[in-house]
Amino acid sequence: MTQPPAPRQVDIGELLLALGAVLFGLLVVWQTTQIRVAPIYSTVGPRAIPYIVGAGLALTGLWLAFEALTGRSTAGSAESEDVDLSRPTDWRCLGLLALALLAYLLLIERVGFVVASAVLFVMAAYAMGSRRSVRDVVIGVLLAFGLYLLFNRGLGLDLPAGILEGIV
Repeated sequence: MTQPPAPRQVDIGELLLALGAVLFGLLVVWQTTQIRVAPIYSTVGPRAIPYIVGAGLALTGLWLAFEALTGRSTAGSAESEDVDLSRPTDWRCLGLLALALLAYLLLIERVGFVVASAVLFVMAAYAMGSRRSVRDVVIGVLLAFGLYLLFNRGLGLDLPAGILEGIV
């Protein structure tokens, strides 16, 4: 005698995550419509990437919701995670990362994108255990400067230069 299959349980956490992703994606798309575009842009302008990101996020959320509702989501295994669940949360690391983000928020308009992003990188690396400050500063500055050039010169977006105005 076979037993009937157990009813599928909807994982509320996964469903809420999916809903959050959809809503955030829609918010990104809606806010992208508020970006002023000069007539100089013919096809690809400053709205292209945010539209792609917002739509991708909303579609990913819909996919997650479908999997959560149909029970197709995969259950994690010990081999699929690089997390030791027996260890407590590293609140020091999380606190330092929160401080790094707060510092970035306060610095970006005052000192500019390159300096604020380099500081964010160094602080985040330190929070996660790096003690090689010189290497972290060099990598942070190179990454931030490269991204600044990509966004300002490559995509035509104006990131704040801050104290490097006239230099970059």
